[in-house]
Amino acid sequence: MISVSNHHEFVELRQQPQCKTHFVFTDIDIADLDIPEISSAKYQLKNGNAIGAYKKDSSNTSIASMSRSNKGKKIVAVAVVLLGLILLGAGIPVGLQLRSSSLLEARLNFVRRLLNESPLIGGSLQTYTESNFTENYNEIRESLVGTILYPIRVPCQAQYLDSVQLALEGIDEITRLISRTKGMRIVLTAEEMEQAHNDGEIGVLLGLEGGHILGSSVAVLRMFYSLGARFISLTSYECSNPWIAAATTREPLFEENIPISITEFGKIVLKEISRLGMLAEIAHLSEPSMMQVLNNAKTPLLISNAIPSAAVLPNVTNLIPDHVLSALSSNGGVLTINIDKLSVKEAIHNINYVRALAGLDHIGLGATSSPRKYALLLAELARDRLWNNASLKKLVGGNIVRVLQKVEANRNKVPLSEEWIPQEEIEGNAYCRYPES
Repeated sequence: MISVSNHHEFVELRQQPQCKTHFVFTDIDIADLDIPEISSAKYQLKNGNAIGAYKKDSSNTSIASMSRSNKGKKIVAVAVVLLGLILLGAGIPVGLQLRSSSLLEARLNFVRRLLNESPLIGGSLQTYTESNFTENYNEIRESLVGTILYPIRVPCQAQYLDSVQLALEGIDEITRLISRTKGMRIVLTAEEMEQAHNDGEIGVLLGLEGGHILGSSVAVLRMFYSLGARFISLTSYECSNPWIAAATTREPLFEENIPISITEFGKIVLKEISRLGMLAEIAHLSEPSMMQVLNNAKTPLLISNAIPSAAVLPNVTNLIPDHVLSALSSNGGVLTINIDKLSVKEAIHNINYVRALAGLDHIGLGATSSPRKYALLLAELARDRLWNNASLKKLVGGNIVRVLQKVEANRNKVPLSEEWIPQEEIEGNAYCRYPES
């Protein structure tokens, strides 16, 4: 767990209820920023080094000259102040004022105002023990996060065994913890996210990390939806399942009949996800699976915590090729940038790369284990004329909200699926199933 610096200005951000706004949502290391926190001129004045000595033997001519000079300076100062007031009255954008300032605090104040209006979506919770949960919750509140996308995680090795039970227990655990944590609530829709933010609380949107959790059953999928799950990653990392292929598969699993992309039953699962009004996440899929899902999906998709493959960075997973990013743009979906292992410069480069290739409406921010990173990254982006208020609001979460709203609007637009996975697709694996009559 990463410790949190004692920056009290962040702590108070979300404690006051906000006026109702239309939802829009938001990830940096202070050491990476080359921003002076105090100007050298101010420092010199404070220490007396910039103040010239007064001489008693100055001539009358010098005194008169100084008087005229001071008078001229006063006139210039008044003119500058009047010009500033006129420009402000004419509506000079806050972003322009911000960019003209070299002070980090001025930009952080701007970020705080921005995130009061548009909650940041991101973050994660650890729930192994109650003490860990409390510590992680405090970090999240300090990091300016407004809504957490929280996936229930089940080990890939539990596939064909007790993955469904473990997921049910995971939902029970996080639901109980949140119910007794002041300042948090589980949300089911984009509208409820907005309401939680207006009430000064952190919203938690539950999801499922990997299709292996479903036990290859659309009936189980429907039951998880009824328990509050609102998004699902079709595979988790290195964890293919009988109906769709992950980018890589762990060797010790020795699975048989692993597909190379998505099967016909997988398309049925995808269709049922869409019918329920759930968001499908595809970051861990193989490239053929990604393209087939993008071509078959009827609603926008999410690629979370990923970066463009052109970035070529070490120890970073979820590398997305350019042609997949272009297809995501056509689908209407969003890619959230994995900024956790990136410097500020690298994160901004990748954000701008995805924006240039896929468009502003298809970029968001992924989770980070460094609580201060969101605010500092946004403060740095605010210096760029490319990122005005409206575009920053889309980046911090507005794009994700738009996708959720479109997915929710598709609920029950197609018939319910009653299909079961073909028996031959799970034969040869250790699935324990009661034989059907």
